[in-house]
Amino acid sequence: MEKMLDETLNEAAETVVGPSVKIQGDLNSEGNIKIEGQVSGKVKTSQSVFVIPGAKIAADVLAGNAVVGGEVQGNLKISGHLILQSTAKIIGDINCAVLRVEDGAQFSGKCNMNTGPVVNGNGKKLNHDKNEPELEPEE
Repeated sequence: MEKMLDETLNEAAETVVGPSVKIQGDLNSEGNIKIEGQVSGKVKTSQSVFVIPGAKIAADVLAGNAVVGGEVQGNLKISGHLILQSTAKIIGDINCAVLRVEDGAQFSGKCNMNTGPVVNGNGKKLNHDKNEPELEPEE
């Protein structure tokens, strides 16, 4: 899984928030998101989110998979794999199916791991089934 996420990070990031970029507002995508700068607003994708060391998010993150090396002050709701790298700092609750925490990562909050679908902040399911869309449409 880590190799697949690393390859995705290097080759297929559809949206890149560069190191000098500061976004205030929600960031929604159906593709992979790579964050090197700062985001103050919800980050949401049905694919993967990569928070590079030095990057900062001040809001909730909803994604299919995530690799966090930077700082997140908000809740993480990940339907698949979540990797907290050694440089990660999380202040918020985690809800994911699979969690890996590297030595040195910091985490302050509650963690709920389940094998069923994750429910986002609007009560919608994030599915694992490849035959169904990852995110149900919002009303």
